[in-house]
Amino acid sequence: MARPRLFFRPALAVFLLGAPLLAGCAPELLRTTQAPALDTTGPVPDVLVVAVSGRCGPPCQAPYDNWDYLSARGTLDAVAQVMTAQGLRTEVAGYASGAPLTWTSRKAPGQQRGYAALLRDMTAVQAAWFSPESRAAGVQPPRLVLLGHSQGSVWLHHFSQTHPELPVALQIDLDGICIAWNLDHGPELAATGLDRPGAPRAADACDLLRVAGRQVRGKDLVWNHVERDLEVQSKRLPSRLSAGGGLLVNYLFELTPNIRPDGSSAGIERFVSAREDHSAVSFPGSDAMGWVLRRTAAIASSWKATGLDQTPAAP
Repeated sequence: MARPRLFFRPALAVFLLGAPLLAGCAPELLRTTQAPALDTTGPVPDVLVVAVSGRCGPPCQAPYDNWDYLSARGTLDAVAQVMTAQGLRTEVAGYASGAPLTWTSRKAPGQQRGYAALLRDMTAVQAAWFSPESRAAGVQPPRLVLLGHSQGSVWLHHFSQTHPELPVALQIDLDGICIAWNLDHGPELAATGLDRPGAPRAADACDLLRVAGRQVRGKDLVWNHVERDLEVQSKRLPSRLSAGGGLLVNYLFELTPNIRPDGSSAGIERFVSAREDHSAVSFPGSDAMGWVLRRTAAIASSWKATGLDQTPAAP
């Protein structure tokens, strides 16, 4: 398949200085998930974990080399294993940061799946497990967990905003940032026609919104049908490194805390990693993911204790 032509802008010069911190910018050992993959034709799982990775940096060429590194480096599996340890049957689905259904990346073998693939899969999930017909047939839908890093959080906050009929039990945000969003995805989003009629556009997912007297971006809004949110932010100051690795100086980091549409922080918890940069927080052995996994284990334990039935929250 011919590779799309790239366009460069001088305004990106400052951004490129910090680009090596963007996830997926160095070669890594690739692996597939060990947890069972999403299968809407099989038994209904107790939990479905959907993950979207973020932007890669030079020498790879984003967005065309973006890849599903949350699956490859074991982060998606780590979240799934927490659920499994609580006795919850768990399936997973991982995606890369991009609008198309699939593409090839020089960072990873095989086809990378993008937002169009996520929408296709979640349409099948909704029909099989969340529709009125499936509920009338006695189907108990799984608890939905959304896991995003960097631009991946932007995709998933937009997804939850535009799909209020799908209750989200837990959303996990690993240093969500909007850098290069329109440059990377604006043209292809305009060409693919993925937006729901009358719903906010994916191309506008990083626009500022007025919420409770202040301006925030969509990636910082935890919508009302999302029950819980765990937010990780990377370090602001130079520091010694953790087991997650990374660089001494962190050039890219999230500063804005997540909030609800009413301005509250109900159901939202935040962890600022003092030792880890933007990329390092996404590795399963990082301080940040250690906190995420401990909190997720406690949340999953409460699901097990109270039963798996869930009533969709009002959007």
